[in-house]
Amino acid sequence: SSREKYMNSQLEVQLNEYRQLSQVLAQTKEQYKQVSSGVTERSRLLAQLTDDIETVKTDMEEKGSSMTDGSPLVNIRKSLARVKTEITAMDVRIGVVEHTLLQARMKDRSNMQRDLHQAVTDHHMFNDSY
Repeated sequence: SSREKYMNSQLEVQLNEYRQLSQVLAQTKEQYKQVSSGVTERSRLLAQLTDDIETVKTDMEEKGSSMTDGSPLVNIRKSLARVKTEITAMDVRIGVVEHTLLQARMKDRSNMQRDLHQAVTDHHMFNDSY
């Protein structure tokens, strides 16, 4: 028993140091857990913010390219040119129809005058023969 007491007295310092270090280790582990969970939360938040930034960048690039992209304006100009060409073609068609109508009216008038002249001539011949 005295040997046991001697060993305990010799190891008492180391045992106390071990107990203190064990407590420090437990506290450090607890602090690590808390800090680690904070880091995990911040990492998740960082990932979310990074995704949000990428989304905003993509939107801005699309808007920027559509602002500098002149294709909608080019398409509008092409459409306007096509409409102008169609209007010109319709004007030509209208002119041809008007000309044809005028020719027909003149021909009708000429035929009416000829018929009237023929009727007058026939009438004079008919009256002269009586």
